[in-house]
Amino acid sequence: MFHWLQTFMTVYEEKNFTHAAEKRFISQPTVSLHIQKLEEITGSELFIRSGRNHAVPTESADLLYVRAKQLDSLWETSLSDIQQLQGNTRITYTIGASQTIGVYMLPLVLPQLQKQFPNYDFVVSIANSTVIFNRVETHEYQVGLVESPMIAPMITRTVFAHDSLVLAGDMTNDLWLLRETGSGIRTYTDQFFQQENIIPAQKMEIASNEAILTMLRQGVGKTLLSDLSVRDFPYEHPPTPIVRPLFQIHNHAFPQDPLQIALHELLIASFS
Repeated sequence: MFHWLQTFMTVYEEKNFTHAAEKRFISQPTVSLHIQKLEEITGSELFIRSGRNHAVPTESADLLYVRAKQLDSLWETSLSDIQQLQGNTRITYTIGASQTIGVYMLPLVLPQLQKQFPNYDFVVSIANSTVIFNRVETHEYQVGLVESPMIAPMITRTVFAHDSLVLAGDMTNDLWLLRETGSGIRTYTDQFFQQENIIPAQKMEIASNEAILTMLRQGVGKTLLSDLSVRDFPYEHPPTPIVRPLFQIHNHAFPQDPLQIALHELLIASFS
């Protein structure tokens, strides 16, 4: 059944039976058979087939995908635990961090974390808060650090610090530089626009804090950003102060591990 689930996850991600077969190095009839077996077991249609082997996931498929990814992650964790018992103690541990935390905060505590867990190989992924929530929910990331106040059914959040948002750049410029939808700062920017009755005359959406900062240094545009990232350009505080909590998140279906506890303690000690 595990092979069936792996095939299912590939079809779900590719949205195409042919592409899934190529990626799994199996025949297309085998892909169809694996999906058929899962549909028989679940008693539910998982994909709506359309032309040229295109597969549209159903609501049942959405639920099964999350559970299958969790199972896959648990399998990888089990293999790692077994390797530890056999004396192979290197462990890969993935941390997802949204951009402000990942650039300005996490690097200051990673050296201390590495000292506490010398047998761990850390993989740090920088993404927006929505992506991190999704990947922590499927346990692709063991732990996440986010700036968004969003919630999710499988996620436990704990606050480790706060930051303040400031208005940076040329306030006389009509151009607003915005992060993409799904980022923590975009959520607060949209709320700020509503609160202050602002309708941007011009706007540019950029999925990178560093790119936005580079434009500000050139005197182009204005934006709302964390005071942690303010360096060499003018800024001012918004009419109503905006202080946001920063969260550490994990999937509560998996026990909180010692590294998550240690990371939270280091973040609190460094930034609270």
